[in-house]
Amino acid sequence: MKRPPTITRQATIEALLERSKRPNNALPIRRTFLQQGTLRHPQPGPLAELVHRHDERALDQYLLLHAAASADPWNVDLPAATWARAMGLAGETATSAVSKTWRRLEDLGLVARTRSRRLASVTLLREDGSGEPYTHPGRGRDREPYFKLPYAYWTDEQEWHRTLKLPAKAVLLIALSLRDDFILPAERAPDWYDLSPDSADRGLRTLRRNGLLQRRTELKVAPLSAIGVTEESHYTLKPPFGPHAGRPTRRRRAAS
Repeated sequence: MKRPPTITRQATIEALLERSKRPNNALPIRRTFLQQGTLRHPQPGPLAELVHRHDERALDQYLLLHAAASADPWNVDLPAATWARAMGLAGETATSAVSKTWRRLEDLGLVARTRSRRLASVTLLREDGSGEPYTHPGRGRDREPYFKLPYAYWTDEQEWHRTLKLPAKAVLLIALSLRDDFILPAERAPDWYDLSPDSADRGLRTLRRNGLLQRRTELKVAPLSAIGVTEESHYTLKPPFGPHAGRPTRRRRAAS
């Protein structure tokens, strides 16, 4: 008997995305996943905790679930082995690793789990980590600010979900939530997003090195500096993630 073809990690991911049937092939994510509070008094969202824990696997698994759970009741029922393959895990501990990752996301108030016909049924909760039921942020009376992660994150030939490391993934999500020509000084990242200056700087440099971020510099008057001026960096995402055509050009310093 002829052996069946081997199903790859990428084929599994693309099947999950195709099943979502989102018309614009982009994942809507509330800005509260990145930042909460107000512009004057920002508070970190769940993303900061994932970065602090160096939990790249949890971010990857969460984003893929979020993309796949595209309609009410916002859940996905799949064997753990399927999730393990989508996450690039193999071996005897692969399904256990998937379960442990779901548990960490549960602890952050981002997902809930039950059993459905011997399958793990994983349900989205609100992106702010409150544990409240998920609703689409752009529908209904209680609309909230959100941004979109294009499916190109997974389907582009560069496979950005694998190419980029955690700091770059975090900065990419932040950049998607901001307008073109945004500023993100590394020294302000702790106040705005509870990310270390090193993580922000590494993320920005990685995105630029991979051709995903364009930088322009602007000289600003700084009377107390050694030379009286300082250089301010402005950033705009490049394809397949930007620029944000059609958006107003007013600059945002941080999401609210």
